[in-house]
Amino acid sequence: MDYALDLEFDFAPICDALIPNKGGCRLAMREKVSFFVLLLLVLFLHPQPSPCAQPSVPFSATLIDFEGQVLIQKGGQNLWLPVEKDMPLEQGDHLKTGAKGFAEILVDDGSQIRLEENSEITLSELSADFQTKSITASVYLWFGRMLSNISRLAHSRSRFEVQTPTVVAGVRGTDFVVEVVDTKQTDVGVFDGEVAVAGLDRQKRAMRESEILLGKGFQSSVFRNKPPAPPVQLRERMLSLAPQFELLKNKGVDRRRELPKTIERRKAVHQETLNKWRKIKTERSNQMKKPEIAPPESRKTEPKPRMEQKTPSRDLMENRDKIHPKDGVEPKEKPQFKPGVDPLEKTDVITKPPTQPPGKSKPPAEQP
Repeated sequence: MDYALDLEFDFAPICDALIPNKGGCRLAMREKVSFFVLLLLVLFLHPQPSPCAQPSVPFSATLIDFEGQVLIQKGGQNLWLPVEKDMPLEQGDHLKTGAKGFAEILVDDGSQIRLEENSEITLSELSADFQTKSITASVYLWFGRMLSNISRLAHSRSRFEVQTPTVVAGVRGTDFVVEVVDTKQTDVGVFDGEVAVAGLDRQKRAMRESEILLGKGFQSSVFRNKPPAPPVQLRERMLSLAPQFELLKNKGVDRRRELPKTIERRKAVHQETLNKWRKIKTERSNQMKKPEIAPPESRKTEPKPRMEQKTPSRDLMENRDKIHPKDGVEPKEKPQFKPGVDPLEKTDVITKPPTQPPGKSKPPAEQP
């Protein structure tokens, strides 16, 4: 509703105060002032659409294929969840792959990104303007390797760049590889087209003064807080990825042709994925719940049952003394029986006196 048209306001006093009566021109000037005042009221009172209220495209990419362990973490959340094929991706999403796994992303302009095993990326910026046919994408590669097959950007406002802890690479329709060797080194190799490579300073700002342009068949290494190294021809490690690029480009032909159907199909996949995630979150929250522990005051400790101590019998005590003698009492020696004599037989054993050599025997003592 235009609120200014419903107002009944007399502009004559305002015009008389602003316009002096000279030369009979007050009437003409009054009409001009009235028009400008009315125009200001219309602009002020008429509700203008906010830029935030413009219709936006929430999703601008699709997880077109994956294999092995691939997890996603939505922006602003800490929970890693399993992915689904043809699920939509949006700005702020994190993706990571495990050993012997990969993930392939199809951007709505036809560009492709392949995330190799043991890698992690963040879709820092991802938006599309279908009126101007432009797309803006910025991917942050934390570690691992990423292959990019970028479509020829049709609009001058289109932009695609890759960032790592040490480098920023801007592309415009090309095939290239970015690999984070470690937190201090990043390698960039170009298979087709051109890539502008610049190092990052300590404040993580691009050092554009030392930017280099890598052409087809060249690569460069960028170390932390240093400009890119001089370009060299693709080495064996980079050249080994050529078959994967050919396979990715062949897939891209069919994927670009089926892109409208893919965008329509991911709507249903999005709802199915949300339902699965809700179940997973519910199960995990139930597992994390611990049983309630009563406060110390309300706890009741039951007394432990006492063990009845039985007094040993007299026979047991006597046998114990025989088996285990008391301290200070030497045990009696066991009787030693001579071989060939039965100890149970009550026979008198005559022991012979020790024999002495002849001539030395002593006479028996005389009895009194």
